[in-house]
Amino acid sequence: MNFPLSPEPSAAMARRRLLRRLGTLLLLGWLLLPDAPAAASPPAPVLILISRNPGDPWAVAELDGMQRVLRAAKPAVAAVVEYMDVQGNPRPGDEAELADYYRDKFAQQQFRVVLTADLPALDFVLNYRDTLFPEAQVAFCGISKVELQARTGRPWLTGVIENADPAASVLLALALQPQLKRLIILEDSTRSGEGNKKRIEQDLPEETKRVRLELARTDTARELFAKVENLPSDTAVLLTRSQVARRMGPELLARCPVPIYGQRTPNHLGAMLGGAVIDGERHGEAAARLGLRLLAGEVASSIPPVADIAPRIVVDYAQMERFKLPFSSLPPGAEILNRPRRVWEEYPRATTVALCTLGFLSILTGGLAWALAQKRRNADALKNSLSLLHATLDASNEGVLVVDMKGKVSGFNRRFADLWEVPRSLIEQRDDAALLAFVLDQLREPDAFLQRVQELYATPAAESFEVIEFRDGRVFERRSRPHELDGTIIGRVWTFSDITARREAEETHRRLEAKMAHTQRLEALGTLAGGIAHDFNNLLTAILGYAQLAHESLPSDHPVYSDLEGVLAASHRARDLVKQILTFSRKSPLERRPIPLETVVRDASRLLRATIPAAVEIHCEIGAAGGTVLADSSQVHQAILNLGTNAAHAMRGQPGTITMQLDRVEVGRELLAKYPQLEEGEYLCVTVSDTGHGMDAATLRRVFDPFFTTKAPGEGTGLGLAVVHGIMQNHEGAVTIESKPGEGTAARLYFPIVDAPAEGEVKPVPPIPKIHTGRVLVVDDEKLVLGVAQQMLERLGFRVTACSSPIAALELLHADPASCSALLTDLNMPQMTGTELAAQVRQTWPDIAIVLATGFLGDGTVEQRATKIGIEEIITKPYSSATLGGAVARAIEKARARRPQEASPVQ
Repeated sequence: MNFPLSPEPSAAMARRRLLRRLGTLLLLGWLLLPDAPAAASPPAPVLILISRNPGDPWAVAELDGMQRVLRAAKPAVAAVVEYMDVQGNPRPGDEAELADYYRDKFAQQQFRVVLTADLPALDFVLNYRDTLFPEAQVAFCGISKVELQARTGRPWLTGVIENADPAASVLLALALQPQLKRLIILEDSTRSGEGNKKRIEQDLPEETKRVRLELARTDTARELFAKVENLPSDTAVLLTRSQVARRMGPELLARCPVPIYGQRTPNHLGAMLGGAVIDGERHGEAAARLGLRLLAGEVASSIPPVADIAPRIVVDYAQMERFKLPFSSLPPGAEILNRPRRVWEEYPRATTVALCTLGFLSILTGGLAWALAQKRRNADALKNSLSLLHATLDASNEGVLVVDMKGKVSGFNRRFADLWEVPRSLIEQRDDAALLAFVLDQLREPDAFLQRVQELYATPAAESFEVIEFRDGRVFERRSRPHELDGTIIGRVWTFSDITARREAEETHRRLEAKMAHTQRLEALGTLAGGIAHDFNNLLTAILGYAQLAHESLPSDHPVYSDLEGVLAASHRARDLVKQILTFSRKSPLERRPIPLETVVRDASRLLRATIPAAVEIHCEIGAAGGTVLADSSQVHQAILNLGTNAAHAMRGQPGTITMQLDRVEVGRELLAKYPQLEEGEYLCVTVSDTGHGMDAATLRRVFDPFFTTKAPGEGTGLGLAVVHGIMQNHEGAVTIESKPGEGTAARLYFPIVDAPAEGEVKPVPPIPKIHTGRVLVVDDEKLVLGVAQQMLERLGFRVTACSSPIAALELLHADPASCSALLTDLNMPQMTGTELAAQVRQTWPDIAIVLATGFLGDGTVEQRATKIGIEEIITKPYSSATLGGAVARAIEKARARRPQEASPVQ
């Protein structure tokens, strides 16, 4: 076992041998004495083993802390104290001799708890506990975390870990010495300084970049003094466990010209200015408290070692004064040691007598002064009361007017004059009639107000409340209460509060609530419309498909041929209506790309020209707007056409003008307040204005409601502006409508400008040949749609197998996978969705081409899922023969191109 070096190991062993011999002699003397009645005191249950000798201040501090806690216990706990004096480096065999000594000494005594102080005592117990104190549990103190790491694993062991914090002492030095550049760390053969240096560098990486740390090994007093006597003022010294520095503490403090910081108390107290110190007494107290818990029945294995005893931040008053260091720089909670006692602390009894005498004299003087000032106070009481009343009334946020029983003004506060804008000249006149006339002249209904005031004077005890409105738009709340004095009503008190801002805020809040309710109604109607449109698409697919099949099967001179053309035309109009419903409900797919908006506006104006009467002129004013927007050109095209069509209907068959204008505008706060979905910045604004009959306010409030229209039956669906609203929501923009009866209407579309180059036009897809080959498995739970798809594909040359259930389709593929080169599946089906079916087919039969059919694509999740699975084509319902056949043919070609090329035969 390795013990730390002790300065006098041989003397310590000599003392122990002498003690053992004395103990042996005492034992023999006791045996030879005649029997005497034994004392009834119980044996001490606690043994305290101190590593150091009684002259070591650290050992004394630890023992004082332990004994203080044990004596304060209820009942007090007795303890046996043993100074082991093994802090140095003992000779071989000393530890075994000490164990023999304790075995003899405590042969007749069993300890329940052993408290150890410092590492040698703990190591001794670890080696001999099972033979000397087999029933005892052990609590230690004075052990660092590093020293404890190799000594764990004993279920009977717990204790207090030293939590030395040299970095805290360095931070204290930096707080007191901001210009510190160098820190000398004293050490000796114990090498404790090296560990402190590493700890400081680890905990304070930034601080140690500007403060250089140096180790100074001083094994003799001469070396110590030579190292510190000539240090410059930007330097400080840090004490460790250096034996020489500790023994020479007072002389070191006197010879060192710079502050010295320490880490342990009481060891370093006489040799330092201050520091973050470990307190031996506090550690001894903590170990004793653990011992009491063990005596109470707890087991050591259930009590983790205590490691949260924070160091004390202490400074010495005399050293702070010596180096002229400011006490204001000390951190919170720092203790100032050795502060000079003040006079009242030095002479408490004399101070108490003096204070009592002064107090008596003060009371006597105060009484005389009160008697002399009583008359003056009585004279000033009324004046002060009136002043307080006036100050209180003037500080009130309400205007106050006090009148007597006849209505004569008794007084009013400053706020009343400010609210009613009473001029100073009128206040100075003190003319009640002129004041009343001035007040009534501001009101919107002065006669009604005057009548209510007269009614109040007829019932003096009544209270009233009303809201009065001014001609300039201000709104006041008015309250009136009777004014009583000793139970008698002597007048009335009127209070006025300006609620104009509150009224405006409430009105703004109501408008915002109405706008929110309108938006929520649009979203609800959009969801309902989207659901209806999805179901209607399946029916429309069957209607349009069967009509097209019948139309293609008849010669042009057949009597039904023209009727089928009408059915097809009506079906196409229904298909376009469903697209509008899906656009309004935000169910249609968006293909937003950077586009120049002027191209779309010109195309829309040319198309509108071909669809409205010639009596209506169209002016297109593009100007030099410039800029690119992120938009779906087809939806923007549709929005402009809807606005243009509405403008043409507003002419009611009369000549007029429609103006399409494109401008670059800046969206400011005024527009943001009305349309919070916009963001401040530059926008492209498309304005479609007309010279039609205009709209009133009631019509404007409902203009975006779906299916609301002012047109006659058969002239429109009422979805036009609702669709425009949905399109602009999809584009993070806004649509505004301004109109007055007889003055026409102006609709504006705001598109945010993006910093991206515009994309070119997409080339049309080349037509697909009408005759195809391949075997197609069609899966759809709607039998009408299933029959249409089967006949369309068979007329195009495909061999078709129809199946109304995904489960049945999988069974057919398992039975004969080679019979299918392409799969056409619906998206929404019971038992299994189309994407789930496609995923299983792609995993099991990767060579089969897959086409997914759906009523709507929604928000893009379907396309993402289809891409992940590897679906070749997606088509939307209702589809035509050419659209369906082209999609299937392209899917087969893509699947064929994906397969690896067959190897050529060897020639």
